[in-house]
Amino acid sequence: MAFELNATSKIKSITNTYEGPRFRDGRPKVADDIVERMKLVTIEEAWGVLMGKGHKFQFEGDWTNLHPDRVIVGRAVTARYIPHRPDFNDVVEEEGKRYRRIGGQNSWVIDSLVKNDVLVVDLFGKVLRGTFIGDNLGTAIAVNTGGTGLVVDGGIRDDHRVRQLPINVLCKGLDPSAIGDVTMAEMNGPIRIGEAVCMPGDIVLATPTGVIFVPPQYAQEVVEQSENTRLRDYWGKKTIADGRYTPGEVDRKWSAKMDKEFAKWKKTADIEAIFAEL
Repeated sequence: MAFELNATSKIKSITNTYEGPRFRDGRPKVADDIVERMKLVTIEEAWGVLMGKGHKFQFEGDWTNLHPDRVIVGRAVTARYIPHRPDFNDVVEEEGKRYRRIGGQNSWVIDSLVKNDVLVVDLFGKVLRGTFIGDNLGTAIAVNTGGTGLVVDGGIRDDHRVRQLPINVLCKGLDPSAIGDVTMAEMNGPIRIGEAVCMPGDIVLATPTGVIFVPPQYAQEVVEQSENTRLRDYWGKKTIADGRYTPGEVDRKWSAKMDKEFAKWKKTADIEAIFAEL
């Protein structure tokens, strides 16, 4: 079988626990509504759900975050690099010619991005000559994704101008050198980002805390549990302000009476207005 960087059948097989809709390339396509609502989820809330599912290696911290005030959320497109080996690099370049890919290998995966994608790149921590983008490729990411961003276990260059783009970037360092001495070994396969694992179609959630990769089959549960937590916090604080319950009663496991009152309140509450206020 010919070498292929990206194969639809491979993507479907490695993400077979997800039962929802997919892109033409086989990647899981979590609903836009869930992607949008994920923007208000905290790393800790997502982490708690995933740990409960046995997913212990989904979070990576310690990043250079170009815009800590910008949360990155989107569906993962992955790329895996290895140190340059001439014979294998020749194979990859031949595949590029066969599929009429344009530009450097980093351009190939950027060209595949669509709206609400987040590019996640395993560059094995390389910063010197591991600079995956500068401002030109950063601009392409911004245009193709609608302004999400990039998570790269490696470096970037031209950071002064990249910071001016309507995207955010998490990387392991900054360097003026151009990318070199590496080969892209795979697109849309499983990759390692530090101590975390990312699969194509995972929902990427990047905040000042770090980045967590949410398997698509758990995305809705993560969002709904986060929203319930926010509502419980809102209701608990409101009851304290109203003098109905004491801080000691709210800041512990709730009584059956409190749980019942909260459930009744939740049915009639204007949840959209509450979330807008929060």
